[in-house]
Amino acid sequence: MAEMVQPPRERAIVYIDGFNLYFGLRAATGGNKKLTKRIYWLDLQKLAERMVQDRQLVVVKYFTARIKGNPQKENRQNALLDAIHWHCKKVQTFEGRYLLREMICRKCHRVSTDIACSHCKTVNKLPEEKKSDVNIATQMLKDAYENLFDTAYLISADSDLVPPIEVIRSMSPPKRVIVFFPPHRFSVELKNVASNQLFISSTMLKHSHLPDEIQKPNGKVVIPDEWKG
Repeated sequence: MAEMVQPPRERAIVYIDGFNLYFGLRAATGGNKKLTKRIYWLDLQKLAERMVQDRQLVVVKYFTARIKGNPQKENRQNALLDAIHWHCKKVQTFEGRYLLREMICRKCHRVSTDIACSHCKTVNKLPEEKKSDVNIATQMLKDAYENLFDTAYLISADSDLVPPIEVIRSMSPPKRVIVFFPPHRFSVELKNVASNQLFISSTMLKHSHLPDEIQKPNGKVVIPDEWKG
């Protein structure tokens, strides 16, 4: 009897809109506190593996930007990016820009380019993240054109990503795009163009933590104290 040949597994690439995910996580840890801040210490590869299930995970592409204007937040983000780099071997990070917009101070009404007004020192927090949606669209279209996946998974609720999804779903061979919405975030526009839409559950997050300590060649990276709860 001829040996049964197993068909190749479907290939999957996961694309993560970092700021969209972060604000979803922040909403999930507020109010009734169903989730603790430990979910910020997120193993992106483990989360992606839970999303794709029995499909072959080719790579995880994570899109973010280095924040400015708050040293404590900068340190926490740097620790997370360092941990992801050394622990999550299938994760590639793409960095956009984090800008502090020129603004009119709400107190003295003069123009300032700093978070803390250069005239009266009032804190005006109006940051702006640039390029991530463009980077996501570019990578999704590039990977689809090069036929690197059968199904794309997108973590985002940004409706600016509707056009690349429409293009990818119309390609030959056919491609699927499944949208996973971060907690407390949703887009009707994305839902309407996706092959399927799901939500990142509390269970998925609770079972996708990074180790508290991660070794690297010149020492170790540890979870920030603020996220240990």
